[in-house]
Amino acid sequence: MSRKPRYFAIVAHCLLNPSTRVHLLGKRYEIAKMVSEFFLSKHVSIIQLPCPEFTAMGYMRNPQGRQQYNNIFFKKHCKKELESFVDMISELTNNNNTPLCFVGIQGSPTCSIYWGKHKLNKYKTESMNEDEDLHSEDTVYGVMTEVLNEMLKEKGICIPYLEAPVKENIESEKSKKFFLDLYNTIKR
Repeated sequence: MSRKPRYFAIVAHCLLNPSTRVHLLGKRYEIAKMVSEFFLSKHVSIIQLPCPEFTAMGYMRNPQGRQQYNNIFFKKHCKKELESFVDMISELTNNNNTPLCFVGIQGSPTCSIYWGKHKLNKYKTESMNEDEDLHSEDTVYGVMTEVLNEMLKEKGICIPYLEAPVKENIESEKSKKFFLDLYNTIKR
């Protein structure tokens, strides 16, 4: 008897809970609704990871760049937060469930996929340079995304990493490409 395939997606926390984003940034509920409706309409389960920025510093934290989070202490915090989720992902995978992708957050020093080149913001800390090509060779994952990738690889799990364009207009080319990439994860 053949089983119907079972799929799940892994998402950054604030994709589904925009209230946890840095208090000065936009919330963008529209993309959260579209992504969750897309997965659920395709019968894809969603694993929402914790937000290590929120669990380390709470709601009233200042915007920071990757350089502030790229340290042994924050990476250890990310790993601790992710342990049970990576175990859940591994257990699902070992029981005929297929992980489709991780959806990170555009511009997040923790959960981005294409952090890109950097500039100093008005707080004199690093932030994403919107004018640069974010898919260039010198891009790096956000800190938690990097830790997640390492932990999943240790379990033999390799998945695509997509970035939700939370700073874009929903009709933008980046948004359209994101949803096409999302659709293609199911077809692979």
